[in-house]
Amino acid sequence: MGRRALVLVVALLLAGVAAFAIFQYLTGVEEDILAGQQQVPVFRAVQPIAEGTSGNIVLSSPGQLYQESLEQQEDLPADAITTQEQLQSVLQNRVAAGPISQNAILTQSQWVEETVEVTPLRELIGEGLQAITIDPGLIQGVNGFVEPGDRVNVIVSVDIEARLIPSEAPPDFGIPTEGEPIGPEGTPEEQTVTVPYTRFVLQGVPVLAVGRDTRPLEDQPVEVTVPAAAGAAEGEEVPQLVSVYTLEVTPEQAERLVFALDNGSIYLTLVPEDFVEITTKGITIESLFEGDLVENIFSN
Repeated sequence: MGRRALVLVVALLLAGVAAFAIFQYLTGVEEDILAGQQQVPVFRAVQPIAEGTSGNIVLSSPGQLYQESLEQQEDLPADAITTQEQLQSVLQNRVAAGPISQNAILTQSQWVEETVEVTPLRELIGEGLQAITIDPGLIQGVNGFVEPGDRVNVIVSVDIEARLIPSEAPPDFGIPTEGEPIGPEGTPEEQTVTVPYTRFVLQGVPVLAVGRDTRPLEDQPVEVTVPAAAGAAEGEEVPQLVSVYTLEVTPEQAERLVFALDNGSIYLTLVPEDFVEITTKGITIESLFEGDLVENIFSN
């Protein structure tokens, strides 16, 4: 065999090896892509699941609290539950570590084991008092800093019809006093005039529970073991912000709170243990700016 023929043979062999290597690489890439696009079974929450909800209740309510669906492998959380056996193992005798939103994929890190028996809420309510639950939202609810055992004040903002305000109301209430015209030519009788008013409606209200986390009895702390969330280091705490609060109130306070919720917007303020109730006059548009705003608007 001549030298040229030998060089040609070697070149062909090298080309074949290179072609085979490229083929193997492309095949591997294609397999990775197809693996990522492979659909696998997952379980989604049909409706929001509250923090502390028993996994046994969820397991007993297929179609109502959870349902099976298909999802691409590459879009799944690292600890997604993908089999019925795994679902039973993870949820059995456990509770939700935090609120689970509607249509969220169920994962292992969402469920925790309670190490002690939780005292029923009814046993924590004082004699003659009642428990009522509100959800003011994270901003209105002090950004999740409220804990069971804390005390909160409740502020309400409502619109009050001017006709319901006593004629002897002080000038700084935010409306013209009796006898003063409302607007340049007065206001027709059929037109309703309202005044925005903000004031504390309840003060020093005890918090019985936040979400499903109740105030523990003395010498009986409630502890939970929370698995590390996907992407979190071992033992790293994953914050769960909750804005659902159960308050301990008198029957009259319960009525006032419901009225405030139905007719206005409320905010909570967190107060210290040595909090002392104070009396305020409330705020209107006039007192907000501490000036003659109403007179400037309605005069001339």
